[in-house]
Amino acid sequence: MLTFTACRIKETASAGETTENLGFIGGNIAAGGLMGGDRNGWVYYRSEADSWKLYKARLDGTKKTWLSDDCPCYINVLEGWVYYSNYRDNFSLYRIRADGTERHKLIDGYCCNLYVTDSGMYFDMRDKNNSAQIYHMELDGSAPELLVADMQVAAYYDGVLYCRSTNKLCAYNMQTGTLSNICEKYTHNVCADETGIYYWAVDKNTFCHIGFSGQEQVLLTGGDFFNYTEGKLYYFGYGGNNHDYYCIYCLDVKSKTTSAVLSLSDQCFDISGNLLGITIAQVRDSAAELDESYFDNDEGVFNGFSEQAGYTYVIEDSAFCRGGLRESILSTGKLGCWILYDNNGGIVWD
Repeated sequence: MLTFTACRIKETASAGETTENLGFIGGNIAAGGLMGGDRNGWVYYRSEADSWKLYKARLDGTKKTWLSDDCPCYINVLEGWVYYSNYRDNFSLYRIRADGTERHKLIDGYCCNLYVTDSGMYFDMRDKNNSAQIYHMELDGSAPELLVADMQVAAYYDGVLYCRSTNKLCAYNMQTGTLSNICEKYTHNVCADETGIYYWAVDKNTFCHIGFSGQEQVLLTGGDFFNYTEGKLYYFGYGGNNHDYYCIYCLDVKSKTTSAVLSLSDQCFDISGNLLGITIAQVRDSAAELDESYFDNDEGVFNGFSEQAGYTYVIEDSAFCRGGLRESILSTGKLGCWILYDNNGGIVWD
């Protein structure tokens, strides 16, 4: 195991902000940043109900407001501005006021993994060879500066920029401009807080923690769609003795207790939401006599649907995921929706 020394730089927070510590966004950016919050009860998100456009709403789903036709990802919110990478403009970076005014492009290019702080913006951008290069840029889009070549932004926390490639995870020292190795692994879903660095070791299929002394601990083996936020690790898994249905679990890292925060139905249904009388496990294991009409005649693909879930996004005290519910088909005609976790169940939020 490779040890490292992380540089700590105290940034000057603007009025009402404490972005020196970006723990409030947790692993949301590493999960694609399709939803972000301002810590004042507003959620900024890519709408499933309206063609992936940029919206805002209150945490309870009220006051839904269209902001832009842009298709956002890596959403950050700071001091009344919403920053994002725009899928509809080849992932160029934009910002817009929280009221939907003063929208403009900050930089043109294929930009991902955006972290916005008081000290500026950190992101990676593809070069002409399609290789990611890490940049810093001022909040108004001026003075883009190459920081780290041939790596991607993995996370940002408390003045330390974490960078990754396909075979290592590093910490970038802002003062010296040097990299120190954290581990030589292919990592994803990286997050950092005052307790250290958290990451999914992809090739090992383990979710790990490394303290600032360099000692590694495996927190979880298996699972998918990880988001570590404020001491809680949210991840996708299966429920039932035979993996009969889909679940989102939450591992409390300190107490090492695990609970299911979202359990989805094991029933299959058609495009209109009508139950087919068969389960996910029966389809998977070919344990039921299935009507031929359930399958595509040419490819033999099952035409039914089941409830699904993906990455968890944590906004203040609420947890959401982008997925699909039968209830959504019945109410909106669409399977895809934003799901708000509610007492181990899920309700259609958008």
